[in-house]
Amino acid sequence: MRFSESEIQLAARLRGAGLVWAPHAGHYVFDIDGLVRAPSPFQAGVHLISSANAMERLAGGAEDLHEKFAWLPTWADAREWLDERRVPRQAVVAALQRAIDEDQTDREAIYYLILETLERAADERA
Repeated sequence: MRFSESEIQLAARLRGAGLVWAPHAGHYVFDIDGLVRAPSPFQAGVHLISSANAMERLAGGAEDLHEKFAWLPTWADAREWLDERRVPRQAVVAALQRAIDEDQTDREAIYYLILETLERAADERA
């Protein structure tokens, strides 16, 4: 799987906005610090978690994993995250329509929707 530079930058913004995720086998991540020495079969810095425990050990623990890697949700991961927060499907459709209008990828659209959801939740807590 390939991720655009824009998608990787958005994933870093999601991380900065407080996106919480539990690492699982099958999750894609971006290696912020270049910790993984093995070359990526996908693209530079993008890795697929085959074992969450092994990735946590490599990072130095669960907390460090979240600091050293940015989660790159797939479409299915992102939809599950949004569904868990009861984001209406119509909001997803609207995000996709904006993506078409603004020449963005589907993943960029759903990442922006996650970012909006995180920011709205932060505003409500403030």
